[in-house]
Amino acid sequence: MKAIERAAKLFADINELLISSGANTRRVERNVERISNALNYHCESFYSHSAIVLTVQDKATGEKETVVRAIPHHGVNFSAISDISILSWEALEKHLPIEQIEKHVATIKAKPHYNVLGKDQASYAEFAMSFIATFLGLAGRRILQLRKFNVYICWGWAAFVSVSVMSIFRLLGVEHYHNALAACVLWLVPGVPLINGFIDMLSGCIVPGVAKLTHAAILVFMISLGFYLALLLFGYELP
Repeated sequence: MKAIERAAKLFADINELLISSGANTRRVERNVERISNALNYHCESFYSHSAIVLTVQDKATGEKETVVRAIPHHGVNFSAISDISILSWEALEKHLPIEQIEKHVATIKAKPHYNVLGKDQASYAEFAMSFIATFLGLAGRRILQLRKFNVYICWGWAAFVSVSVMSIFRLLGVEHYHNALAACVLWLVPGVPLINGFIDMLSGCIVPGVAKLTHAAILVFMISLGFYLALLLFGYELP
C-alpha cells in the first residue's frame, strides 16, 4: 500500500470513528486536521449524514488520494471522542509516526462502549417501575437492532414497550406512576444529534447540520408515535 493510501485510510477511520461516536462536524475537522498536519498531509472533507468524501494531499509531492467512506451508524461515545482529541494533540506536538497513530486508533476502537444497563425524585416505587420499563424498552430495541431493523422502527418500538410496561403497572393497581411514565422514555431522546445539528448549522456546515436535525426530528416523532400507540392500546388516566 502506498504511503498516501495508508494515510487516507487512517484519516477515513478517524472520521468514521468520531462521527459514529457523536462528534460534531467542526470537531471532526479539527482533530483530523491536527493529525494530518503532523504527518505532513492536507485533508479536504465533505460530510453527509451517511458518508464522508475525503481527499488527502501530500504536502511534499502534491500527490492526491480520495476516499469515500460510509458511516454505518450514529451513536454516542464521548470517551472515544476525547481519546481521539488527546491523540491529535499528541500527534501534532510529538510528531508521532503513522504506525503509532494507527495503533492508538485501533486501541480506541477496541475499547468497550458504555454499559447498556443504565433517581427519580418522586418515590422509590416509581424509580423501580421506570427502571423496569426502561430496561425492557432497551432490551426490545436491542432485539430489533440485532435483527437489522430500521433505526426509526427500533426507536418507536422501544418507546412503545417502555410505555406499555408502565401501562401494565397501572392496570395492576399502581396509583402513583405518572412521573415514571414521563421518565421511562427519556433515555430515547436524541440529545446528541440535536445539539450537533445546531452546532453544525451555526458553524456553516449546512448539509450535515440539516441531516442531523432531520434525523433527530424523525426519532422524536417515532418516540411520540410509540408513546401514543401504547396509551391508545392500554388507556390512560389523568392524575
